[in-house]
Amino acid sequence: MDVIRSKTVNVMGLRTRVLEEGEAGGGDPVVMIHGVGGWAENWREVMSPIARSGRHAVAFDLPGFGQSDPPGDVAHFGPRDPFYPRFVGALLDELAIRSAHLVGNSLGGAVAFTAAVSQPERTRSLALVAGGGVGTDVALFLRLCTLPGVPTLSRLFGRPEQAREVLRTCFYDSRRIPASLYDEAVRYGYPSFGEFVRALRSGVTIFGVRQSVREHWVALASRFAGPVVVIWGREDRVLPVEHVAEAGHVMPQAHVELIDACGHLPQVERTDAFLAALLPFLDRAEAAAAA
Repeated sequence: MDVIRSKTVNVMGLRTRVLEEGEAGGGDPVVMIHGVGGWAENWREVMSPIARSGRHAVAFDLPGFGQSDPPGDVAHFGPRDPFYPRFVGALLDELAIRSAHLVGNSLGGAVAFTAAVSQPERTRSLALVAGGGVGTDVALFLRLCTLPGVPTLSRLFGRPEQAREVLRTCFYDSRRIPASLYDEAVRYGYPSFGEFVRALRSGVTIFGVRQSVREHWVALASRFAGPVVVIWGREDRVLPVEHVAEAGHVMPQAHVELIDACGHLPQVERTDAFLAALLPFLDRAEAAAAA
C-alpha cells in the first residue's frame, strides 16, 4: 500500500520539504500548494486518493512555512522579479517533473495561478481552491496582519493557541478539524507568522488585494488557455464565495464547483466532495490533452 513519503530537496538554495505519494514518473503529477500560514499536510487527506487514481501526488512546504527555509527579502508576487512562480518552476526541475496539474488553496491558489501564466507549457491544468487574488476583498483579520508592527507585537504577546483560533476560522464546522491539524497549527503555523506577514504584504494591504499586483497578473491570464476548475466552500469566511464570479471573469474557461457546508479548506473539511470535483476534472483535462 502506498504511504506518504517525506524528503528534503534543495530549491533555489532553500531546503524544501516535499511529501509524495504514488510513483514518480508513473502517472501524471499533481502538485498541491498550501495557503498562507499553511504546510504540506494541508493536503494529507487527498494524497492517497489521488495516488490511487494512478497519479503522482506531491505537496510541499512553501519557503518559510512548515519545515522549509525562509526565502529572505523577496518580492513574493512581484510584479517585478516575482519569487513564487520562479520557485515553483525550480521545484518542478528538482523533482524532474516536466509538467504538472497545479492545485492551489488560498494564497497557494495565487501561487499556482502565477506559475501557470508564467510557464503555461509546464501546467497541464489549474485548480483554484478558494484561490487568493482573483477577488479584491480579504478577511479583516488577514488585512490587519499587514499593518506595521504586527510581527513585533506577535513576538511579544503571541501564544500558540492563536494558531488554533486562526485554523478554526477556516472551517464551517470546527468539529471536522482533525486533531493532527491542531497539533501542526502549533508546530508549523505559529512559528511561521513572520513569513505569513511578509507573504501577505506582497499581495495584500489593509484595504484588500494590492490593485497593482492583481492588475499585472490578471493581464497575463490569457497566457494559460488550459483547463481550469474553481472549487469553493459556500460558507468560506476567509475569502467569500462571491470571488467565484471574479474568477470567471479572469479565466473564462473555468469550470466552477461549489461545496455546501464548507469553509476555506474544502480538501480537509469536505474531502469526499472535494475529490468528487477534482478527480473528474483531472480525467477530463488528461483526455482533452490526449485527443
